[in-house]
Amino acid sequence: MREETDAIRKHYNADPQKEWDRLKTKHPYEKYITVKMMDRYIKPNDTILDIGGGPGHYSIHYAKEGHAVTLVDLSDENIRFAKKKARQYGVKFTAQQGNALDLSRFPDDSFDAVFLMGPLYHLMNEESRIRAVMEAKRVLKPGGYLFSSFILMFGGVIYGLREIQEMILWPGEQVLFDVAAKNESLSFEAFTYSHMTTVRDAKALLTSIPGLRTETVFGQESILAPYKNTLSRSPKKVRTAWYDYAIRFCEQEEYLTHSEHLMIVSKKDL
Repeated sequence: MREETDAIRKHYNADPQKEWDRLKTKHPYEKYITVKMMDRYIKPNDTILDIGGGPGHYSIHYAKEGHAVTLVDLSDENIRFAKKKARQYGVKFTAQQGNALDLSRFPDDSFDAVFLMGPLYHLMNEESRIRAVMEAKRVLKPGGYLFSSFILMFGGVIYGLREIQEMILWPGEQVLFDVAAKNESLSFEAFTYSHMTTVRDAKALLTSIPGLRTETVFGQESILAPYKNTLSRSPKKVRTAWYDYAIRFCEQEEYLTHSEHLMIVSKKDL
């Protein structure tokens, strides 16, 4: 576990700008759809804990909306980058280095909303993933909402088809393609230690946690992930129209695997 944690921290320490650009310029529809869906549940003046929030996209967005936000991330460089971006955007929030598996610095029932949008991509065993969700639930107020994100196993297939079609011929990638075809989850070393899940297994993880009730499950890119490159060449008005249209599909079960990322929204029992 220590080796994995150090490797993941090193990966994200290397280039915070890359992760910032991912949502800012390369995959803006992911953030657009995710925020639209999260805003169904987040109320004015909610206190928010953003666990694994990276360079601060969602922390900055909700700080701008007037929420009291605390960002915790494994990467020291992400924290420094997020603080710099907060100054640039003229917002204030608390940002500190930390681990999703140990939120002991926060008392029980501290936050109205908790984001777990990153850690579940990298925890390699089920025990650790359960522990992360349990810690997030502990610091969440009764009646509050937990927003948990996953990388979908079929997302790797979408990426190959969209970005590097010759991947299908690479011997080292055959395990990924075979596991995706079997509709199974996989923990492995990719860009760093990574866990990619099926919709079924992601749902099962959240439903296994006592005291949490699933409110909705949606694809964070909805139907748009395969068409990233085509969309990027369209005028902004056209792109936005497609983003709004895609929201109509994002909760439909038959379209969930069109996304690379899945979010499950859970409510903590009163």
